[in-house]
Amino acid sequence: MLQEIRITNFAIIENLAIEFHSGLNVLTGETGAGKSIIIDALNLILGGRADTDTIRSGASTATVEACLKLDDSKTLSLIADLGIEVEAGQVIIKRIISNSDKNRTYLNNSNLTVAALSKIGDRLIDIHGQHDHQSLLHPETHVDLLDHYGKLLTDRDAFAEQHTAYQKTVQTLAQMQTNQGERLQRQDLLNFQIGEIDQAGLSVGEDDELKNEKNKLNHAEKLHQSVQNALDLLADTDGSALELLGRVDRELQGLPEIDPALETQAQRGQTAYLEAQELAEELRDYQRTIEFNPARLEEIEDRLAEINGLKRKYGNDIATILEYRETIGSELEALSLGEESMDALKAEIETRQKELAKLAVDLAKKREQAAEKLKKDVEKELRDLSMKHVQFGMRFEYEPDPEGFTTYKNKKTRTHANGIGEIEFLFSPNPGEELRPLAKIASGGEISRVMLALKSILNDQDPVPVMVFDEVDSGISGGVAEKVGNKLKKISQHKQIFCITHLPQIAGMADSHYRVHKTVSGKRTRSTIIEMDYEHRVEEIARMSGGEKITETTLKHAREMIK
Repeated sequence: MLQEIRITNFAIIENLAIEFHSGLNVLTGETGAGKSIIIDALNLILGGRADTDTIRSGASTATVEACLKLDDSKTLSLIADLGIEVEAGQVIIKRIISNSDKNRTYLNNSNLTVAALSKIGDRLIDIHGQHDHQSLLHPETHVDLLDHYGKLLTDRDAFAEQHTAYQKTVQTLAQMQTNQGERLQRQDLLNFQIGEIDQAGLSVGEDDELKNEKNKLNHAEKLHQSVQNALDLLADTDGSALELLGRVDRELQGLPEIDPALETQAQRGQTAYLEAQELAEELRDYQRTIEFNPARLEEIEDRLAEINGLKRKYGNDIATILEYRETIGSELEALSLGEESMDALKAEIETRQKELAKLAVDLAKKREQAAEKLKKDVEKELRDLSMKHVQFGMRFEYEPDPEGFTTYKNKKTRTHANGIGEIEFLFSPNPGEELRPLAKIASGGEISRVMLALKSILNDQDPVPVMVFDEVDSGISGGVAEKVGNKLKKISQHKQIFCITHLPQIAGMADSHYRVHKTVSGKRTRSTIIEMDYEHRVEEIARMSGGEKITETTLKHAREMIK
C-alpha cells in the first residue's frame, strides 16, 4: 500500500506531502491542475526515466519520495536479495534528479540502481494510462495474466522446475564432451598438480612451526650464552642471587615467632627463594634442548623453499593449497567418469525430454482453453464499460525447432523456461477491423479499460497491490461511468486503487477524495493536492456535475452520488 508521497521542486509542484489510504482513492481537478504530474512522480518512484526538464524552474534538484507498506513475500525477498533491510514491511523509495550532479536513487537509505528499482517497481504499483509503466504494453506479461486467470501457475512452476534440472544436465554433458584432446591435457595437468601437492605432505600451520624452529637454530649460540649468563647470576657462582635469597629466607624464618606481623614477609621471602630455585631448574632444562645443528637448519630451509614454491603456484597459504587440492580432485574425478557416465547422462536427458515435452503440451492445451474463456469474460466486462463492439483475443505463436524434443500440433516446437509458445493479447475496438496487437493500436483510455476488465476478473489473483488508473473514464458518461466506478470499488476491496477522473459518478464512490489544483502567486505557478472532507467533496462533485456555478440542485445531486 502507498502510504505517503513527498514531492519537491518537481514540474510545477514546489513542496507537497500527502498521505493516502486503503481502498479507492480518487484524484480530481481541472485540466492542467497537475494530476498527471503526480502520476509522473509515481512513475519515477517505480524506476521510470529521470528527466532534468522536470526540475522546477529556479531549482537545482527535484525530489520524489514515497513510503509503502509491503506484505508480499516475493517482493520482500527481492529487496532482501539486494542486501537491503526492511523492518515491518516499511519501504521508502527516494529519487533525486539534479541539474549539476548525478541523479540518485535510494531504497531505505541504501543506494540502488534504477534497473534494480524498476524490477522491484513492477511488483509495487501498476499504472494504466499514458505512461510507460503499463504491464499490458509488454507482451511478455500477457502469459502471466493468462496463467493467473487459468490458475495454471502450479503447472507452470512444475514445468519450470523440471526445465531447470534438464538444463543443468545438458550443461554437465556439454562440459564432459569438451574436445577429447583438451580433456586429456587437463587430466594430465591435474594429475601432476595433485601428485606434487600430495607428495609434499602438507599440514596446516607447518610453515609457521618451521619458521619458529629455524629462528631458534639461527640464534642457538646467543640463546645458549644468554641462558648460561642468567644461570651464573642466578645460581652457579658464589654470591649468586639464589644464595643471597637463601640467606634472606633463613633470616626471616624465625621472626614471626617474635612478631606475628612479619608472617607475610617471611612467607614471601621463602616463596622468592623457591621461585628462584625453580627458575634455575627450568633454565637448565631449556639449555639442554638448545641444538647446534647446521644440518637440521639446512633441512628446514629446503622444506620452507618447497612450501613457498607450492604457495606461488596454488595459494597464499597451506590451507588454500589443500582446498585447491580438493577442488581439482573433484574435477579430475568428474573428468575421469568417461564414456560410461556420458552415456548415463544422455539417457537421463532423453528421459527428461520426454517428461518436459508432456508437461509443455499439457500446459499449452490448458492455456488455449483458458484463453477462450478469458476472451469471453473480457469482452463481457468491456461491453459493460461502453465498448460494445470490441473484440478481444490472444495469439499463440509456436516457434519451429527442427532439433526440438517437443511436438505440438504435428510440429517440432522450441521449448523455453515457461513452456512452449509466445502469447500476445489482440484487440479490435471497432466493427470490421481485424484483431491486432493490443499494445500497438489501443489508446490510453482503451488500455485502461482493458486492464480494468482484466483486474475485475483477476482481482483475487494479481500480486501487484496498488493500481493507478488514468483516463479510465475517457469517452464514457452516465450509467457506464457508474459501472466503471462499481468495478473500481470492487477491485479496491482487495487492492489500493488510485483513479484520476473527471466523472462525478466515479468520484462519488471514493473512499478518499483528493483535489489537485494550481495557484499563481508572485508570477509563479504552484500545484497542490488536498484530501477533502465531506462538505468539500460535495462541492467538488457538484462542480464536476454542473460546472463552476454550483446550485442547490447540483449540491443535492452530489450528496446523492456520495450516498
